[in-house]
Amino acid sequence: MKLTANKKVKGFTLIELLVVIVLLGIVTSFAVLSMGASSSERKMEEEAKRLHALIKIVREEAIIQAKEIAMEINQQEYSFLEYKNKKWIPLASKLFKMRSMSEKLKFSVETELKSKLFEEKELKYLRLYFLSSGEQTPFQMIINMKDIHYPYYELTGKFNGKLTLKRINEYGNKI
Repeated sequence: MKLTANKKVKGFTLIELLVVIVLLGIVTSFAVLSMGASSSERKMEEEAKRLHALIKIVREEAIIQAKEIAMEINQQEYSFLEYKNKKWIPLASKLFKMRSMSEKLKFSVETELKSKLFEEKELKYLRLYFLSSGEQTPFQMIINMKDIHYPYYELTGKFNGKLTLKRINEYGNKI
């Protein structure tokens, strides 16, 4: 039995495989980058859900700990304060640290006392109060992207503490 070395092995060379893998990587990266246009919408949704959760927790914290808590809001950031020794001081928990919103997002807050879109220069901040009795400042907060009106999120807080978060599409439908 004699083996011959003249047989041609059919298949791809290592270089050919590497070129194909690199091309697939480039095509995949373009596909991922083209989907990045909705990243602003994802940030808007995350911020709306974060605000909703934080406000729920802070309201519960005010009731359980029997303390008065305020949410201080300005154009691009918000923080939580507690009333202690006749003054408002930041809450010590890392959960309630000052947070900045993405520059691509904006939000407006309307309360029964004031309607503020944070476009007026004299307004530095607005406070929403969460009392140990379970009551809170009634408010409506709109979170949207700076250059686009729809879709947006509407976070509503009632006097009795009820919170609702709704996504509003371009037709005004609540989702």
